[in-house]
Amino acid sequence: MTSGKYFNKGVMALDTPHIGWVARETDDKIVVFGEGDDRYDIPTSAIRFASRNVLIDLPFYEIVKKYKVSRDTPLPTGRQVPIWTLPKDVDLAAYEGKYPNSLFNKGVRTQDEEHIGHVMKETSDMIVVWGHYDWRFDVPKSKIIAVGRNIILGMDYPQVFQYRVDRNSPLPTGEPVERLGEEEKTDK
Repeated sequence: MTSGKYFNKGVMALDTPHIGWVARETDDKIVVFGEGDDRYDIPTSAIRFASRNVLIDLPFYEIVKKYKVSRDTPLPTGRQVPIWTLPKDVDLAAYEGKYPNSLFNKGVRTQDEEHIGHVMKETSDMIVVWGHYDWRFDVPKSKIIAVGRNIILGMDYPQVFQYRVDRNSPLPTGEPVERLGEEEKTDK
């Protein structure tokens, strides 16, 4: 991922003053969360210019036609995942800890099956979820009841709003929200 050149900026089309906000950016695309369940994965080559807002060099109907994707689709990352194979006889326990589990980028749902958003940041006791309508939820990990392909929270949809925070608020770590647009540093 890049360092946040477009992250958290409003996005406009040639004929529409606001289609959403940049929720993620990689080297070659931006992910725009629009109203409701709208999401657009737009290549950076379609950006005319960016200052206070990002202007896409297309009318809105073309953006919808070319770049609309399901909000449930996993978010793209700029990280290259190494391809590796295991020897025939291997002690899988030896790999525990070397490849720790992460909640980053997983979809989040409530126990009544409502999609909330995706994990954008994880701390030792909290997940930061970027959701619909540019909502952000800082949810304690103690509320998680299951983790698989998605994270399931032990609450119904209306209860999740007690964890809603302003999307521009500092992260639970105290860092500015713009840090979400920067790639995590990992030890190799």
